[in-house]
Amino acid sequence: MKRHTLFISCLAACIVFLMWQSCAKENQPPVAQFTTDPVTGNDKTIFVMDASATTDPDDKAETLVVIWDWEGDGIFDTQYATRKKGDHKYTKSGDYMVTLVVKDPRGLTDTLKVPLVVSSSNLPPEAPFNPQPADGAVTLTVNPWMKWSSSDPDGDPMFFTCFFGKTNPPVQFIASQMFGTFSPGKLDYGAKYYWRIRVRDTKGNITEGPVWSFSTYDLHFETITDARDGQTYQAIQMGNTWWMAENLRYDAGEGSYCYENNATRCQNYGKLYTWEAARRSCPEGWHLPSMQEFETMINLIGGPEIAGGKLKDVERLLWKEVNVGATNEVGFTALPAGRRYDSGLFAGIGYYAQFFSSTEYNSREAYNLTIGYDYTNAFIYNYKKTYAISVRCVKD
Repeated sequence: MKRHTLFISCLAACIVFLMWQSCAKENQPPVAQFTTDPVTGNDKTIFVMDASATTDPDDKAETLVVIWDWEGDGIFDTQYATRKKGDHKYTKSGDYMVTLVVKDPRGLTDTLKVPLVVSSSNLPPEAPFNPQPADGAVTLTVNPWMKWSSSDPDGDPMFFTCFFGKTNPPVQFIASQMFGTFSPGKLDYGAKYYWRIRVRDTKGNITEGPVWSFSTYDLHFETITDARDGQTYQAIQMGNTWWMAENLRYDAGEGSYCYENNATRCQNYGKLYTWEAARRSCPEGWHLPSMQEFETMINLIGGPEIAGGKLKDVERLLWKEVNVGATNEVGFTALPAGRRYDSGLFAGIGYYAQFFSSTEYNSREAYNLTIGYDYTNAFIYNYKKTYAISVRCVKD
């Protein structure tokens, strides 16, 4: 009887051991594995994720089910299925964490997360080019408009961040704009400036432009005040002579006019004077230049064939386009104020700048300096004294 009891006890122990071993084997979870093809791509790539290599110690692969989270954001994008392959196309570039969950028939799971970098198929803008002022240029103007060219291979709208200053690298000047030009304001003469452009398209692609530089001429200016009416003028030194760098605006009474009798024209272009009015219009310490003084100035800046271009203003856009050869290289800032005929008719604004000299040609005419929009020359002509044109004064 004791032997029978002992046998039954051993048999029961063996059964319990075998049942425990069987349960322990059933509790082993699957092992998640998958590959990504291709391993990297852009927002036009179709990625194929293959979990066929997933295994389970106890169950056949075809009994395992999988579910996918393509972005890794915790939101599953598929349902559980025995099909081990899936494909996905990302709509945006970025860093993703592809997540696979494998489940066996008994409900045990395994999770595998694999990082995936998706680039943008959208190409970045080209680096800005064709700077104006040109890189390394020396320019007279101290009120420049900075311009450049840029393009985007996909035709996306572009935004520009502008950097400007006397330091290299330059500091940010404008955070964002859509225009390919900006004005830094009035600059210093005889200074070097640095600038660059960062361009960004609407897809977020950014291209950094190179650092450009330019310098302003080291010219000598002074400000004078007309004691008669309190108006101030810029004057420029050329050689040993100081010239007004603005058209005279003094109201000399009879013989002085605003173009088309419009006061705004006087503010922009100065007054127009007959020869008799011009002779009495310069402030104390200044005089109407002689023909010889005009000739000396013209020869000093390169001669009559090119002097007109060097004298013409380029900043205020008051000349008719195309303002041939205009550089204002010497700071004279000639403006096309036009003329008034003795009949009362006005003409030539935007086209011609004319300045009376004190030198007579004959009893009815006097010499004047003439500059036009469509040539670079500086001409000295005789002109009727009763016509009204601009005046620039010279320091005594």
